[in-house]
Amino acid sequence: MTLLHKTGLCALFFSLFLASACDPAVILGPQAQNADKYDLRISYFQGACYGRCEIYRLDVYDNGLLVFKGERFTERPGVWQKSIDRRRIVSVIDSFERADFKNYPRAFRSQIPDAPSKEITYYDEEGEGYTTTFKESSTPELENLVLTLRRLAEMPNYRPVSDTIPGLNILPKANKAREEIIVELEPGTQVETWLIAYGKQNVQFKERLSPNGNYYLITADPNLMGADELLEYLRKDVKVLGAQLNGEVGPR
Repeated sequence: MTLLHKTGLCALFFSLFLASACDPAVILGPQAQNADKYDLRISYFQGACYGRCEIYRLDVYDNGLLVFKGERFTERPGVWQKSIDRRRIVSVIDSFERADFKNYPRAFRSQIPDAPSKEITYYDEEGEGYTTTFKESSTPELENLVLTLRRLAEMPNYRPVSDTIPGLNILPKANKAREEIIVELEPGTQVETWLIAYGKQNVQFKERLSPNGNYYLITADPNLMGADELLEYLRKDVKVLGAQLNGEVGPR
């Protein structure tokens, strides 16, 4: 090999090294910070339920970029990214193109109000979006599409981008102190038995507030479900006559 050829190869290697050092996409693939420049094809949101259901959004781009946004009850809170083979993304998009999103209802009827909601928005090649939402039932085709998206969301080796989600202020906060709630139960209700239904929320009985009354003090775990959110569920309970936060009492 001549000196000229060696010099040319070294120059080429050096230029590629500089390009890689300046542009992470050369090595790592598409980047979440450039997502607004890419074509978003699918957005999947898994919503809240009565309990500790993982809440997150997964955005799928046509160049292989996956952006995971964990909101609550997830091992990946904040924004995370991953790049996969574009051929796999093409296969996923093809399956969505075959689905009849244009004729799906905006929301499928649900018989279980506390079931986790699932929302899918599919964007065609022109950027037109079609959204449908469902809970416990939809169509077999949609169920299979959700399964595909969940597998993408559960893939390993996502890389962290940010511990906060732009425009979203609610993120899991660990190690928060338990919150107290006063509940008035229907006469004759056994509080220990009644609390079994709230085991997923880690609700615990603290004390009875009067010997002959039906007022009880319970505590909620805000790392699983905040007291304000839990109050909404308690007030729907047929055995609960009233529920309120136990606020601090200061000197008068």
